[in-house]
Parts: sequence; structure tokens; C-alpha cells
Amino acid sequence: MATTYKLVQALAAKVDDHVEIAVEAEDGTTFKIIASPEQLDALTGDLEAILDADDTAAA
Repeated sequence: MATTYKLVQALAAKVDDHVEIAVEAEDGTTFKIIASPEQLDALTGDLEAILDADDTAAA
């Protein structure tokens, strides 16, 4: 089971061989995600597919 947070802000930075994403949630919770470029490529593909589907449905 995952905890759900509403996103307020996210910032990303490349550090050595990975990317760090700092996230702030609506309730003030902050956390950092560390991901490889390959993981972010997969996530980007998923997000693009979701957004493209939303665009198609809205048209």
C-alpha cells in the first residue's frame, strides 16, 4: 500500500550518475527520489503516453 500525496512542487538535479528529484507535498511532507537515467526514461515514456491519451480523449 502506498501513501498518496498531492504534489506542490518538484525540482530535479543531475548528481554524478543519477538524478535527484526533491518533492514537496501539500501537507508539507518533503522527500527525495533518486533515479537512474534509464528509470527516468521509462517514467517519461509512461507520462507521455498518459498525456497523449488525455489529449486524444479531449479532441
